[in-house]
Amino acid sequence: MSTCKKLFFVLPAVLILVLPVLMMAGTTGKIAGIVENLKTGEPIPSATVRVVGTDFVTETDVDGEYFFLNLPAGSYTVSVSVIGFQAIQKEDVRVLLDLTTPVDFEIEQVDIPLKRQIKVYAERPPIQRDLTASRSIVTSDQLAFIPNSITVQSVLTNMAGTIVDRDNNIHVRGGRSGEISHFYEGFSIQDPFIGQAGLRILPQALEEVNLTSGGYSAEYGEALSGIVNAVSKDGSRAYRGKIRLYDGISHPYDINTGTFGGLERISNNAVSYSLSGPVPFILSERANFFLASEYLHDDGYLPHNESETWTHTAKLNYQLTPNLKFTGIGTYYTGEEQLYYHRDVNDISYDFNLDGLSLARDKAYLYGFKSNYNLGKKSILAFSYNHFYTERLSAPEKLIDTYYTDWDGYSVDENGVYNGTIHEDNYQLSQDYFFTGFTSGDDYDPTYRKRYTRYNAFAANLTSQIDKFNEIRFGAEYRIYDVFWDMRQFFNARPYGERYEHSPVYGVLYFQDKLELQDFVINAGIRWDYISSEVEYWEDPLSKSNRTTSGVKSHFSPRLGVSHPIAENTIVRFNYGYYYQVPNYTFMYTNLDADLTSGFPLVGNPDLRAEQTISYELGLNHMINEDFRLDVTTYYKDIENLVATREIGIFAGSPVTQFVNEDYASAKGVDVTLEKVASGNLSGTFVYSYMIAKGNSSSAYEGYYDYITEPEGPDAPVKEYPLSFDQRHTATLNITYRVPHSWKGSLFGVTIPGSWGLNALGHYGSGMPYTVTDEFGMPMGGINEGRLPAYYSVDMRFFKDIFLPHSESYFSFFIEVENLFDRRNVVDVYSNTGLPDDDGRRYDLTADPDGDGPATAEDANEFYRLLAKDPTNYSAPRTVRFGLEFNF
Repeated sequence: MSTCKKLFFVLPAVLILVLPVLMMAGTTGKIAGIVENLKTGEPIPSATVRVVGTDFVTETDVDGEYFFLNLPAGSYTVSVSVIGFQAIQKEDVRVLLDLTTPVDFEIEQVDIPLKRQIKVYAERPPIQRDLTASRSIVTSDQLAFIPNSITVQSVLTNMAGTIVDRDNNIHVRGGRSGEISHFYEGFSIQDPFIGQAGLRILPQALEEVNLTSGGYSAEYGEALSGIVNAVSKDGSRAYRGKIRLYDGISHPYDINTGTFGGLERISNNAVSYSLSGPVPFILSERANFFLASEYLHDDGYLPHNESETWTHTAKLNYQLTPNLKFTGIGTYYTGEEQLYYHRDVNDISYDFNLDGLSLARDKAYLYGFKSNYNLGKKSILAFSYNHFYTERLSAPEKLIDTYYTDWDGYSVDENGVYNGTIHEDNYQLSQDYFFTGFTSGDDYDPTYRKRYTRYNAFAANLTSQIDKFNEIRFGAEYRIYDVFWDMRQFFNARPYGERYEHSPVYGVLYFQDKLELQDFVINAGIRWDYISSEVEYWEDPLSKSNRTTSGVKSHFSPRLGVSHPIAENTIVRFNYGYYYQVPNYTFMYTNLDADLTSGFPLVGNPDLRAEQTISYELGLNHMINEDFRLDVTTYYKDIENLVATREIGIFAGSPVTQFVNEDYASAKGVDVTLEKVASGNLSGTFVYSYMIAKGNSSSAYEGYYDYITEPEGPDAPVKEYPLSFDQRHTATLNITYRVPHSWKGSLFGVTIPGSWGLNALGHYGSGMPYTVTDEFGMPMGGINEGRLPAYYSVDMRFFKDIFLPHSESYFSFFIEVENLFDRRNVVDVYSNTGLPDDDGRRYDLTADPDGDGPATAEDANEFYRLLAKDPTNYSAPRTVRFGLEFNF
């Protein structure tokens, strides 16, 4: 049995025993309300309000008001009791991250109260008064019905302001990829080399996931475009669990014909479980746990695209005393994935030599603890520690366990300079395919990459409700990083690559005040970020005349958000803020020794300033009627100090490039959300976004690859143009029809049982821009004046629950379909033809003066045709998953 398989069964038992000493924190919300006399409307002081099943209990003040701070996200039951009045409890009170849930009570004065409490179901407030930012929220009950919610990113793409580019990177409101900061249980899980999440999160283990795309508070930073905040479920009072498995079919791509086949099984399968409840024996009812694990395997519809992942997560809450609570978390992830790319950066293809492609291995884990201590009814002091590690290794699959210095053909001279034959032995076009662009035999992609990031973080914050209107929060965090990079490419006789390790330090201080009045809510704060790397580098990489050390960087970020009710069911909101993000470490630490001997050398810059966004937003939230809610938001973003690549001189006939803060951009748009509030069997949302994103560069590497390394190519732009992710129109329609267990219907006289549901999820996006060129790659017109075709897709999910007799346990059968109509959406084209499957190349007999090429041009043209047939220029084909769950 493999190590991963052992972990799948052993880890849950180990975590139950170990987690009491490995504690960590989750993100919380607040409940507040008023208790009034049902008949007179007068406030009732000294009423006892309790969150059932917890140690949260308080009394109303002289105005009948109460509040609870620091409640973990989730659903609760809140009760109120007072002598002379009928006791009432409200069930299904939903607490959201960082927000206030209003829960008001109107209780009846009686002579003899009923012995039992009156139970009512709480309704989620249709308009969140204290939400001064743009935030899309998905809770656990909604996650359960979204089709194909296999990753958190697949959930985020349904939200307003998000688009996915041709490389499957997500962008928010006109920002570059890598400008979103990811938090899990309140801790950063960001990979600072690439600006993306470095840890897989299980969607089915989440209580809530949200995306704040504008106006995030001073508590959050390190992002120019958005904040993703996810929190896992807490343990339940009784033992509950779920076992889930599925298998899938799709349309695999055939490299020999350049076509997609019929539906067939592709080993797209998974098995997972979750378990929660009170910790047995020693911790009795004061502690609970939540565990979840998943094994996921997918051969993929593309060739050489098999993947396998294992993910485990655990959480424990321990109420040591009524005023002291510990929370712990442990998450571990491993993955292995075959990498497929039809043509690499040099237009070489391994389609007929798939074992020459690369394999990637990932490993990541997160653990830590947090303690919350109630200083009184109005103040909470929190301390936390966490450790995070993320690693990725990629190399030729046949050499994944071999360091590149041990590859056949590697050698160096007495000065350590490479003089081997790896590039000659492997990176060659094959005569078997008429030198059209394919490799064969034992050739492999001679690229080795390994990186890892680890950090230890210490944090503290104080939250205090200093009066009935002001909730203030002071916070601080200190992180110590260890980052490692090792990479080598043997494309030619001067291989490019380097190895380094650095230890930057990051710190933050913030202050936040939430002022909640009857007529408006103000969220005001300020944040101070600090980074110190103290790395030595050449001030002038060309002359190497002065060795210097990078300096400390810091910046202040003011934040302001206001919401104001202009009618009973309508609020307007405004927010303004400065947002900063430390550049990816790749940009800072690349080639600091200034090795200029490789082809087109690229040099890092550890003195890069933080990238900056100034954002303005105005929104309207209106309850049209009791069933429909409308949210309209308009925004503008001014983006400066973006990282760019610029030529700084010539060395040995080749241009030398360095990373600098010279790019800029702007984005403006409107997000519209129409929500059908869940009432009855039907619910849904319609999201439409219009956006214009312009700038002088779509990525930090654009200058390097499009202009500097192309001596005969076009000149760099001198004015703004539509960025490559400037998708003007996007729309998402999500409709859910759910039939409860008690429902009974009929069709043509036949009784239809209840407990089933259907969800349909439709996406539309206008065409992405691209630059039209001639056959030599020279632009024909302006940059990004061309547009890809628009795309649309429909996903579907159907489920049917079957309950066991006299039990709350049930089986649930489901079927999910991704791309229901199997539409071949074009996500990229060849710039000289505007087509996804024709690059305009044809074999020319005059190009073979020696006469040892193909017998006829038609023979070679067949391979040119296959070379142009790039399956990654299309979206994924239809995929169907059949699954079964057992809930107990």
